[in-house]
Amino acid sequence: MEGIRLNKYSDQIKEISNKIANLPDIEQVAIIHEIIDDTPYKTKEYNKYLHDEYHISHNKENIINSNAKRIKLKPCEDISNCDLKKVITQRYSIRDYKNEEVSFEQFSTILHYSFGKKRTARGAYDQREYPFRFVNSAGGLNHLDLYVFVNKVTGVESGIYYYDFINDELIQIEHGNMRLAEKYVNYQNEFTVYSNFIVTIVSDLSRIVPKYYKRAYRMVHMDAGIATAYMQLLGEYLGVSSCIVAGFLENELEKLLSLTENDYPISTMSFGIKN
Repeated sequence: MEGIRLNKYSDQIKEISNKIANLPDIEQVAIIHEIIDDTPYKTKEYNKYLHDEYHISHNKENIINSNAKRIKLKPCEDISNCDLKKVITQRYSIRDYKNEEVSFEQFSTILHYSFGKKRTARGAYDQREYPFRFVNSAGGLNHLDLYVFVNKVTGVESGIYYYDFINDELIQIEHGNMRLAEKYVNYQNEFTVYSNFIVTIVSDLSRIVPKYYKRAYRMVHMDAGIATAYMQLLGEYLGVSSCIVAGFLENELEKLLSLTENDYPISTMSFGIKN
Protein backbone atom coordinates (compact mmCIF):
# COMPACT_ATOMS: atom_id res chain seq x y z
CA MET A 1 0.00 0.00 0.00
CA GLU A 2 1.23 3.46 -0.87
CA GLY A 3 -0.07 6.96 -1.33
CA ILE A 4 0.59 10.53 -0.26
CA ARG A 5 -1.23 10.27 3.07
CA LEU A 6 -0.40 6.59 3.63
CA ASN A 7 3.30 7.38 3.28
CA LYS A 8 3.23 10.49 5.48
CA TYR A 9 1.03 9.12 8.29
CA SER A 10 1.84 5.41 8.04
CA ASP A 11 2.62 4.98 11.76
CA GLN A 12 -0.51 6.82 12.93
CA ILE A 13 -2.71 4.93 10.46
CA LYS A 14 -1.24 1.60 11.52
CA GLU A 15 -1.76 2.39 15.20
CA ILE A 16 -5.43 3.31 14.75
CA SER A 17 -6.05 0.39 12.37
CA ASN A 18 -4.58 -2.10 14.81
CA LYS A 19 -6.80 -0.84 17.64
CA ILE A 20 -10.03 -1.40 15.71
CA ALA A 21 -8.94 -4.22 13.38
CA ASN A 22 -10.83 -6.96 15.24
CA LEU A 23 -14.14 -5.10 15.20
CA PRO A 24 -16.73 -5.72 12.45
CA ASP A 25 -16.49 -3.29 9.56
CA ILE A 26 -19.74 -1.55 10.48
CA GLU A 27 -18.39 -0.80 13.98
CA GLN A 28 -15.13 0.52 12.53
CA VAL A 29 -17.15 2.88 10.34
CA ALA A 30 -19.21 3.98 13.37
CA ILE A 31 -16.07 4.88 15.31
CA ILE A 32 -14.52 6.80 12.43
CA HIS A 33 -17.82 8.58 11.78
CA GLU A 34 -18.06 9.83 15.37
CA ILE A 35 -14.47 11.05 15.35
CA ILE A 36 -15.10 13.09 12.20
CA ASP A 37 -18.51 14.40 13.33
CA ASP A 38 -17.40 17.37 15.46
CA THR A 39 -20.49 19.57 15.39
CA PRO A 40 -20.67 22.41 17.94
CA TYR A 41 -23.52 20.54 19.63
CA LYS A 42 -21.17 17.62 20.40
CA THR A 43 -17.98 19.56 21.12
CA LYS A 44 -19.59 22.57 22.84
CA GLU A 45 -16.95 24.68 21.08
CA TYR A 46 -19.43 27.15 19.62
CA ASN A 47 -16.95 29.98 19.09
CA LYS A 48 -14.77 27.73 16.96
CA TYR A 49 -17.22 28.17 14.10
CA LEU A 50 -17.18 31.98 14.21
CA HIS A 51 -14.89 33.04 11.36
CA ASP A 52 -13.35 36.18 10.06
CA GLU A 53 -13.58 36.49 6.28
CA TYR A 54 -10.78 34.75 4.45
CA HIS A 55 -9.49 34.41 0.90
CA ILE A 56 -10.41 31.34 -1.13
CA SER A 57 -8.44 30.02 -4.07
CA HIS A 58 -11.03 28.59 -6.46
CA ASN A 59 -8.71 26.73 -8.81
CA LYS A 60 -5.33 25.06 -8.83
CA GLU A 61 -3.27 28.22 -9.32
CA ASN A 62 -0.15 26.37 -10.51
CA ILE A 63 -2.17 24.89 -13.38
CA ILE A 64 -4.14 28.07 -14.12
CA ASN A 65 -0.97 30.16 -14.28
CA SER A 66 0.94 27.70 -16.47
CA ASN A 67 1.57 28.12 -20.18
CA ALA A 68 -0.23 24.87 -21.00
CA LYS A 69 -2.57 24.48 -23.96
CA ARG A 70 -6.10 25.78 -23.34
CA ILE A 71 -9.39 24.83 -24.97
CA LYS A 72 -12.45 27.06 -24.63
CA LEU A 73 -15.65 25.06 -24.17
CA LYS A 74 -18.70 25.67 -26.38
CA PRO A 75 -21.77 24.40 -24.51
CA CYS A 76 -25.25 24.28 -25.97
CA GLU A 77 -26.92 27.59 -25.21
CA ASP A 78 -30.44 26.19 -24.82
CA ILE A 79 -31.30 23.05 -22.84
CA SER A 80 -34.80 24.23 -21.96
CA ASN A 81 -36.55 21.41 -23.84
CA CYS A 82 -35.34 18.76 -21.40
CA ASP A 83 -37.97 16.16 -20.44
CA LEU A 84 -36.72 15.56 -16.89
CA LYS A 85 -38.99 12.58 -16.23
CA LYS A 86 -37.79 10.87 -19.41
CA VAL A 87 -34.15 11.54 -18.56
CA ILE A 88 -34.49 10.15 -15.03
CA THR A 89 -36.45 7.04 -16.00
CA GLN A 90 -34.21 6.12 -18.96
CA ARG A 91 -30.86 6.57 -17.22
CA TYR A 92 -28.87 3.42 -16.44
CA SER A 93 -25.22 2.80 -15.71
CA ILE A 94 -23.76 1.82 -19.09
CA ARG A 95 -20.44 -0.01 -19.51
CA ASP A 96 -20.59 -0.85 -23.21
CA TYR A 97 -19.77 2.01 -25.58
CA LYS A 98 -19.85 2.47 -29.34
CA ASN A 99 -16.71 3.36 -31.26
CA GLU A 100 -18.07 6.84 -32.04
CA GLU A 101 -16.95 10.33 -31.16
CA VAL A 102 -18.77 12.46 -28.59
CA SER A 103 -19.25 15.88 -30.14
CA PHE A 104 -17.47 18.89 -28.67
CA GLU A 105 -20.86 20.48 -27.91
CA GLN A 106 -22.08 17.41 -25.98
CA PHE A 107 -18.80 17.27 -24.08
CA SER A 108 -18.79 21.02 -23.33
CA THR A 109 -22.43 21.02 -22.18
CA ILE A 110 -21.88 18.22 -19.66
CA LEU A 111 -18.91 19.99 -18.07
CA HIS A 112 -20.29 23.52 -18.23
CA TYR A 113 -23.76 22.93 -16.74
CA SER A 114 -22.34 20.92 -13.84
CA PHE A 115 -18.96 22.31 -12.81
CA GLY A 116 -19.20 25.56 -14.76
CA LYS A 117 -19.75 29.07 -13.40
CA LYS A 118 -23.45 29.83 -12.91
CA ARG A 119 -23.20 33.38 -11.62
CA THR A 120 -20.93 35.92 -9.96
CA ALA A 121 -21.75 37.64 -6.67
CA ARG A 122 -20.20 40.67 -5.02
CA GLY A 123 -18.72 40.68 -1.56
CA ALA A 124 -18.78 36.97 -0.70
CA TYR A 125 -15.78 35.92 1.39
CA ASP A 126 -14.35 39.40 1.11
CA GLN A 127 -13.92 39.06 -2.67
CA ARG A 128 -15.23 41.64 -5.10
CA GLU A 129 -16.16 39.07 -7.76
CA TYR A 130 -17.07 35.68 -6.30
CA PRO A 131 -18.00 32.80 -8.67
CA PHE A 132 -20.67 30.21 -7.91
CA ARG A 133 -21.05 26.95 -9.83
CA PHE A 134 -24.15 25.19 -11.11
CA VAL A 135 -23.52 22.27 -8.70
CA ASN A 136 -23.73 22.51 -4.92
CA SER A 137 -20.67 23.42 -2.88
CA ALA A 138 -20.73 23.54 0.91
CA GLY A 139 -20.44 27.17 1.95
CA GLY A 140 -19.97 28.05 -1.72
CA LEU A 141 -16.30 27.20 -1.23
CA ASN A 142 -15.70 25.57 -4.64
CA HIS A 143 -13.61 22.82 -3.07
CA LEU A 144 -14.16 20.28 -5.88
CA ASP A 145 -11.72 20.14 -8.81
CA LEU A 146 -12.52 18.39 -12.06
CA TYR A 147 -9.93 16.48 -14.10
CA VAL A 148 -10.83 14.94 -17.47
CA PHE A 149 -9.22 12.04 -19.37
CA VAL A 150 -10.13 12.55 -23.04
CA ASN A 151 -10.12 9.54 -25.39
CA LYS A 152 -12.47 10.36 -28.27
CA VAL A 153 -14.04 13.82 -28.31
CA THR A 154 -14.36 15.77 -31.56
CA GLY A 155 -11.60 18.35 -31.88
CA VAL A 156 -9.93 17.59 -28.52
CA GLU A 157 -6.50 15.97 -28.42
CA SER A 158 -6.33 12.81 -26.30
CA GLY A 159 -4.82 13.43 -22.88
CA ILE A 160 -5.51 14.68 -19.36
CA TYR A 161 -7.07 18.09 -18.70
CA TYR A 162 -7.96 20.29 -15.74
CA TYR A 163 -11.22 22.24 -15.93
CA ASP A 164 -10.88 25.97 -15.18
CA PHE A 165 -14.53 26.63 -14.33
CA ILE A 166 -14.16 30.42 -14.02
CA ASN A 167 -12.98 30.81 -17.62
CA ASP A 168 -14.83 27.71 -18.89
CA GLU A 169 -11.60 26.28 -20.29
CA LEU A 170 -9.77 22.97 -20.31
CA ILE A 171 -6.08 23.17 -19.47
CA GLN A 172 -3.94 20.35 -20.79
CA ILE A 173 -1.87 18.50 -18.20
CA GLU A 174 -0.74 15.58 -20.37
CA HIS A 175 -1.22 14.70 -24.05
CA GLY A 176 -1.35 11.39 -25.87
CA ASN A 177 -3.22 8.10 -25.58
CA MET A 178 -4.03 7.53 -21.90
CA ARG A 179 -6.05 4.30 -22.26
CA LEU A 180 -3.44 2.03 -20.66
CA ALA A 181 -3.12 4.41 -17.70
CA GLU A 182 -6.92 4.51 -17.39
CA LYS A 183 -7.10 0.71 -17.38
CA TYR A 184 -4.51 0.55 -14.63
CA VAL A 185 -6.03 3.33 -12.50
CA ASN A 186 -9.61 2.06 -12.78
CA TYR A 187 -8.71 -1.34 -11.40
CA GLN A 188 -10.91 -4.20 -12.73
CA ASN A 189 -13.07 -1.69 -14.60
CA GLU A 190 -11.58 -2.25 -18.06
CA PHE A 191 -14.69 -0.89 -19.77
CA THR A 192 -13.47 2.64 -18.98
CA VAL A 193 -10.75 2.18 -21.63
CA TYR A 194 -13.43 2.18 -24.33
CA SER A 195 -15.17 5.31 -23.08
CA ASN A 196 -15.01 8.67 -24.84
CA PHE A 197 -13.88 10.48 -21.72
CA ILE A 198 -13.50 9.96 -18.00
CA VAL A 199 -13.96 12.59 -15.30
CA THR A 200 -12.23 12.51 -11.94
CA ILE A 201 -13.65 14.54 -9.05
CA VAL A 202 -11.06 15.64 -6.49
CA SER A 203 -11.73 17.61 -3.32
CA ASP A 204 -9.14 20.11 -2.11
CA LEU A 205 -9.74 19.97 1.64
CA SER A 206 -7.55 23.01 2.23
CA ARG A 207 -10.46 25.12 0.89
CA ILE A 208 -13.20 23.67 3.08
CA VAL A 209 -11.65 22.35 6.32
CA PRO A 210 -10.73 25.84 7.63
CA LYS A 211 -14.45 26.62 7.79
CA TYR A 212 -16.11 23.29 8.63
CA TYR A 213 -13.22 21.39 10.28
CA LYS A 214 -13.43 17.59 10.33
CA ARG A 215 -17.10 17.63 9.43
CA ALA A 216 -16.03 18.92 6.01
CA TYR A 217 -15.18 15.34 5.06
CA ARG A 218 -18.89 14.49 5.10
CA MET A 219 -19.81 17.55 3.04
CA VAL A 220 -17.15 16.72 0.46
CA HIS A 221 -18.80 13.40 -0.37
CA MET A 222 -22.29 14.90 -0.43
CA ASP A 223 -21.20 17.59 -2.91
CA ALA A 224 -19.35 15.08 -5.08
CA GLY A 225 -22.43 12.86 -5.18
CA ILE A 226 -24.61 15.76 -6.29
CA ALA A 227 -22.05 16.72 -8.95
CA THR A 228 -21.94 13.20 -10.40
CA ALA A 229 -25.74 13.16 -10.56
CA TYR A 230 -25.75 16.46 -12.48
CA MET A 231 -23.25 15.06 -14.98
CA GLN A 232 -25.10 11.76 -15.39
CA LEU A 233 -28.44 13.45 -16.08
CA LEU A 234 -26.90 15.97 -18.46
CA GLY A 235 -25.19 13.14 -20.29
CA GLU A 236 -28.40 11.13 -20.57
CA TYR A 237 -30.25 14.17 -21.93
CA LEU A 238 -27.54 14.64 -24.57
CA GLY A 239 -27.34 10.95 -25.54
CA VAL A 240 -24.11 10.26 -23.69
CA SER A 241 -24.26 7.37 -21.21
CA SER A 242 -22.10 7.02 -18.11
CA CYS A 243 -20.98 4.79 -15.25
CA ILE A 244 -19.50 5.79 -11.90
CA VAL A 245 -16.34 3.94 -10.87
CA ALA A 246 -15.53 3.58 -7.18
CA GLY A 247 -12.81 0.96 -7.50
CA PHE A 248 -9.93 3.16 -8.63
CA LEU A 249 -6.33 3.15 -7.42
CA GLU A 250 -6.06 6.39 -5.49
CA ASN A 251 -2.27 6.44 -5.29
CA GLU A 252 -1.95 6.08 -9.07
CA LEU A 253 -4.37 8.97 -9.61
CA GLU A 254 -2.31 11.05 -7.20
CA LYS A 255 0.77 10.48 -9.37
CA LEU A 256 -0.95 11.06 -12.71
CA LEU A 257 -2.60 14.30 -11.59
CA SER A 258 0.30 15.54 -9.38
CA LEU A 259 -2.04 15.89 -6.41
CA THR A 260 -1.02 17.18 -2.98
CA GLU A 261 -1.79 15.66 0.42
CA ASN A 262 -4.81 17.97 0.69
CA ASP A 263 -6.32 16.61 -2.54
CA TYR A 264 -8.71 13.69 -2.07
CA PRO A 265 -9.89 11.79 -5.18
CA ILE A 266 -13.58 11.04 -4.56
CA SER A 267 -14.82 9.34 -7.72
CA THR A 268 -14.23 8.68 -11.39
CA MET A 269 -16.93 8.32 -14.04
CA SER A 270 -16.76 7.16 -17.65
CA PHE A 271 -18.86 8.60 -20.50
CA GLY A 272 -19.61 7.18 -23.93
CA ILE A 273 -22.23 6.52 -26.60
CA LYS A 274 -24.36 3.52 -25.56
CA ASN A 275 -23.76 0.45 -27.70
